[in-house]
Amino acid sequence: MSELVESPMIVRTALALMITTSAALAGPAAPVADRDALRQHCTGDYLSYCGEFAPDSAEVRACFKQNKAKLSPNCQAAITSYNKAQKRADLH
Repeated sequence: MSELVESPMIVRTALALMITTSAALAGPAAPVADRDALRQHCTGDYLSYCGEFAPDSAEVRACFKQNKAKLSPNCQAAITSYNKAQKRADLH
């Protein structure tokens, strides 16, 4: 196999991009724009703090909650926006 396929960083980055389906916090009812914002603003934080966990898991959600104070301001804002959108979607 090529080094590119075997690279742990490539695998971790691919996994981080999968967080768009549930991000670190909720289900798929949130608008795509909010999930895209999570991917854009939280991938680095995911790799830094929670990369050892499967992106779509209770462990990664707990990890993001545990490390909330360490997350970048943009990631924190994206999570807040995502959660608000999720709550609005749940009400409808």
